[in-house]
Amino acid sequence: MARYWQILKKYKISLIISPFLVLIFVICETTQPWLMAKIVDEGVMPKDISVVTRTGIYMILVALVSLTVSIINVYISSRTSIRFGTDLRTSLFDKIQQLSFSNIDRFSSASLITRLTNDISRIQQVVLMTMRIFLRSPMMLVMALFYVIRINAGLAMVLLIAIPILGISVYIILKKGFPLFIKVQEKIDNLNAIVRENLINIRVVKSFVREDFETQKFSEKNVDLQDTVIKASNLIVTIFPLMQFVMNMSIIAILWVGGNKITAGELKVGELISFVNYLMQILMSLMIMSMVIMTIARATASSRRILEV
Repeated sequence: MARYWQILKKYKISLIISPFLVLIFVICETTQPWLMAKIVDEGVMPKDISVVTRTGIYMILVALVSLTVSIINVYISSRTSIRFGTDLRTSLFDKIQQLSFSNIDRFSSASLITRLTNDISRIQQVVLMTMRIFLRSPMMLVMALFYVIRINAGLAMVLLIAIPILGISVYIILKKGFPLFIKVQEKIDNLNAIVRENLINIRVVKSFVREDFETQKFSEKNVDLQDTVIKASNLIVTIFPLMQFVMNMSIIAILWVGGNKITAGELKVGELISFVNYLMQILMSLMIMSMVIMTIARATASSRRILEV
C-alpha cells in the first residue's frame, strides 16, 4: 500500500477520520454485551424494572451512535476508494501511453486491459475494506478480549486454544491459495487476448469460415479459467466452515465451564451471556480479518502486475 501513497495522500483527511469513526463504533458494539449483563444481573434477577428501563435506554442511545458513525464511515470509505481507483486508473493509463512498442508487445494489449480494469478494481476494494472493516476487526478483537478477561480469566483460557487453531489454519490455506490467485489473473489475460483477437479480426474469421474454430478456442480458455477459479475458491472457502466449527466448539466449552461456575457461585448468569456475546465478537473479528486478508492476497497479485507497468 505504501507504493500507492502518492495517490492516497490526497485523501489523508478521510484516512485519518475513518479510524476514529471505527473506534467509536467498536466501543459502542463492545459496550452492548456489558449493558446486557447489567440488565440480567441487576434488573431481571432482582426484578428491578427501573434498572432494566434505564439500562435499556442507554443501549438504544449506544446503538444510535453506532449506527450514525457506521453510516458516516461507509460514505467516507466508499468515496475515498472510488476516487483512489479513478486516480490510479488514470495514472496507469498515462504510463501506458508512454510505453515503447517493445514494452507494449511484452505486456500484450489484453494484459494491459486486465490491469487497467480488473486488477485496479481489486486494489480499490482493498482500500474500501481496509477503511470499513479491516480496522474494525483488530480493534474489536482487543476490546472484546479485554472484557472477557475482565469477566472471568478462567473462561478466557478457552480462547488460548481456539485462536491459535484458527490462525495456523488461515495461514496454511492462504499460503496454498496465493499462487492460484496469480494464475487466475493470468488466465483472465489469456481469455481477454482471445476475445480481443477475435473482435479485431472478425472479418477475416468470417471470410475463412473459422467461427467454429474460434468458438472452440474460446471455450477451452474459458473452461481453463473456470477450473482455476473453482480450485482457488474451494480452497479459500474452507476457512469459513472451519471457523464455524471452532466457534461452536468454543461456545459449547464456555457454556459447560460457565454453567459449572454459576452453580458454584463464581459467575453470574448475565456475565455468562455477555461472555458468549464477546466470544462471538472475537471469532467474528477473526473471520472478518481472514476474509480481508484473502482479499489482500488476491489484490497483492494484482498489485504486482500493476507495478510491473
